[in-house]
Amino acid sequence: MSDQELDAVYTELCHTLGEAGEEAALKVLSRFALLAMLEIDDAGRLKALIARAAHSLD
Repeated sequence: MSDQELDAVYTELCHTLGEAGEEAALKVLSRFALLAMLEIDDAGRLKALIARAAHSLD
């Protein structure tokens, strides 16, 4: 995926979350995460991504 494609997809996700509203945004993100996990289908890779996401909040 190119940087431009990544930016477009991220922008679409942000717009979708905004349209969903604050209350539903967490549900949308949770469902997206589950669907992405099913697509990635690699427990080790998923655990590493979860750790990276959590550490980026520091």
